Amino acid sequence: MSPTSPSRIPHTPPQQHTPAGRPAPGLADWAWAAACAAALLPVTIVELAAAVRGAGDTAWAAGVIALSVLLHAVVVVRRRSPLGALLVASAAMLALTLASLPGTPTIAVLLPSSLAYLVMVFTAAAGDDRRADAAALAFGLVGAGLITAVSVAHEKAGPAGSGPLIALAGFLVASIAAAWALGRYRRESRRKLAAQELGREQAAELRLQGERAALAEERRRVGRDLHDVISHSLAVMVAQAEASRVLLGRDDERARASIEHVVATGRSAMSDMRGLLTVLAEPRVGGVGGVGAAGASADAPAASAAPREPSPGLAELSELVERASGPGRTVELVADGTPLAVSPGIGLTIYRIVQESLTNTLKHTDPPTRTEVRLAWGPATVTVTVTDDGTPREGGSDAGRGLRGMRDRVEQVRGRFASGIRDGGGWSTTVSLPLVVQGDGRVTE
Repeated sequence: MSPTSPSRIPHTPPQQHTPAGRPAPGLADWAWAAACAAALLPVTIVELAAAVRGAGDTAWAAGVIALSVLLHAVVVVRRRSPLGALLVASAAMLALTLASLPGTPTIAVLLPSSLAYLVMVFTAAAGDDRRADAAALAFGLVGAGLITAVSVAHEKAGPAGSGPLIALAGFLVASIAAAWALGRYRRESRRKLAAQELGREQAAELRLQGERAALAEERRRVGRDLHDVISHSLAVMVAQAEASRVLLGRDDERARASIEHVVATGRSAMSDMRGLLTVLAEPRVGGVGGVGAAGASADAPAASAAPREPSPGLAELSELVERASGPGRTVELVADGTPLAVSPGIGLTIYRIVQESLTNTLKHTDPPTRTEVRLAWGPATVTVTVTDDGTPREGGSDAGRGLRGMRDRVEQVRGRFASGIRDGGGWSTTVSLPLVVQGDGRVTE
């Protein structure tokens, strides 16, 4: 999908929110409240009916049922306002505790509907409200103590009956602690999942940035190569064409040779440009922008299947020097030491440095000129020196881009680059590239 094309995102209805920013009670909240009430409230009513013995207890039972219904109703809004729901539920539990004081038919606070309070504790601990989290644990433990105290007073237990009350206290504390701990576990699990999702998104963004950087670097490299190929080829063609124009009618054989140089150089430049442009035209499977095999054009398979010529290197230096030679332009290739096999990267760097140096000589000096390309081989380095004795033309020079390109190439392979005017006239470019000789005699960058 291109950056300018509209993205098609499936329409989803917006989630309903309250003015406070929290989600309004949904169908799941109502379902939970209904399920809780259906499971606990009938049992509560049955036990109350069994405890009522006279007309005076009917009003008390109605009040207890009302408080139980309130507990179940608060379940609906527990996510909307965890702290508010906890406070209302705590007030209802306190009222049920007071309704369980001695003289009442039964301990109302221990009826099944009171279990709905554990849902409030769980929800408060699972939310992001720190006040609700702390209040849930504090209110729950205080409430467990009050319920135990009311049970003691209601039953008037002596030393012989203290065992069940101790078990009741332990059960209440354990229930509150378990609900609170489960809520905290849910909150931490949710945060962990959110952190993992964020980590995945950041990793995907880093991968995308890496792909973009690699693509940008590839484009810069292709741009440098295109500059070198076009600039050098045009300079050679212009120089040979000028020489042939001068030689026409004087030395037709040399003029014909110069024209052949122009044709050969043009064909070589066209071949190099086709190879570079093929790289740009090839689809990048899974690359930046998500363009894969399905997004490639119909003729992409034919382009990618076309045979490619290898990148130029040391073996092509002689041909490069020959093309740059001509009437009034003498170019000599000299090697000092024992030549070694180098990696493709080092070979391409040497070739491009020599190519750009010869191009500058052809573009910015008038013939006659003499240029020397010298390769000095050492045990750990190869030094390339290109010198000429030409006088720069007046009117300035546009060699700045070429010099920057050469410097970038050399720095990429951790070499040293120097270029400038020679003492006594002319121009000199010197490049020193590091070599690492392996045990099998191969040389790499």
